[in-house]
Amino acid sequence: MLSSQQVLKAFTQPESTSSFTLHQWNALVLVLRHENLLARFYLLLKKQGMTGFLPDNVQRHCKNAEILAEKQRSVVLCETHCLKQAIGNETPFLLLLKGAAYTLCDNSAAIGRVYSDIDVLVPKDAISNVESRLAIQGWFSKELDDYDEKYYRQWAHEIPPMQHGTRGTVLDLHHNLVPPISGKSIDIEKFVRVVKREVDGVLTLNDSGMFFHSAIHLFFNDDYSSAFRDMTDLWLLAKGQNDDFYHCLFALHRDFGFEKESIIALHLLQTRYSLNLPEWVHTQVIEYIGEIPTWEVNLLSKVSEPKHALLLSGERGALNALAEARGHFLKMPIGTLAYHTSMKLLRGMTKMLLGKHVFTKSSREHKV
Repeated sequence: MLSSQQVLKAFTQPESTSSFTLHQWNALVLVLRHENLLARFYLLLKKQGMTGFLPDNVQRHCKNAEILAEKQRSVVLCETHCLKQAIGNETPFLLLLKGAAYTLCDNSAAIGRVYSDIDVLVPKDAISNVESRLAIQGWFSKELDDYDEKYYRQWAHEIPPMQHGTRGTVLDLHHNLVPPISGKSIDIEKFVRVVKREVDGVLTLNDSGMFFHSAIHLFFNDDYSSAFRDMTDLWLLAKGQNDDFYHCLFALHRDFGFEKESIIALHLLQTRYSLNLPEWVHTQVIEYIGEIPTWEVNLLSKVSEPKHALLLSGERGALNALAEARGHFLKMPIGTLAYHTSMKLLRGMTKMLLGKHVFTKSSREHKV
């Protein structure tokens, strides 16, 4: 069996895989496919001219993953153009986030990136108009029960996911980086003014802004299913950056908060991914990380590793559950969280007894 560290080293020290047995290669392919990282692993090897030692059957799987990643890249670029045309002047800005933004910018984090959806950010007061305009163009939110609809509309930082009726592409339309119910939402228009850049008429964040958001998305969250992929995003975004990148990142902390999330990311990248940090950044990371409870750092380190039944560490179900609970406490006040948890349990039991559509509206009126 493989260890999580061996999978991680396949990225940071690809030569370490040259001595793998066929059994280990089989496990690595399955784990990386599960983590949506097989194409990235192969393309990083390819970039370094190190694919020669891959067994033939592994080469076939990797090349298939590369083809899929390239197809998804084309889809994202096409959908970006369609979104720009569909939304028009309904919003002061249309800004791509995370994977779609990496692809549009063609930066290092775009290497082998695959997607389940496209993340877009617009001002909150433009959400209603944008949603209506997208509906005209064939984008519709999936049917939710009335409580989940209310959760998205009143508490979350995004509306329910929208899917195109013919192309099947899923769109997550955001109006902030974190849920307003958390009490930590930021002045998004000021944030965009500070870190925006334009590519082909569409806005994205600059590299520091991308790192800032990706660290928040990973460590101020209750979902760690894609944590290893997100860590490799952060690694590629930070790898080889100069002082200007870090000065901009720490200026974002000063103006918008969330230093803790970036510091945890930098600490893990330095200790697990051998990321070289400027001395002054290293000093700040050491000072700050000592103020964070050891259990919390260790927990986040573990759940951001690859997870699979074929690994020695397994799927880490208990640790994932603990990390998810931590995320819920971050995103909701305790009273709201208790109410939300109780409602979900009660409604879940009611659905089991009376059917899953018992709370679903027969006709929908979307309100923001």
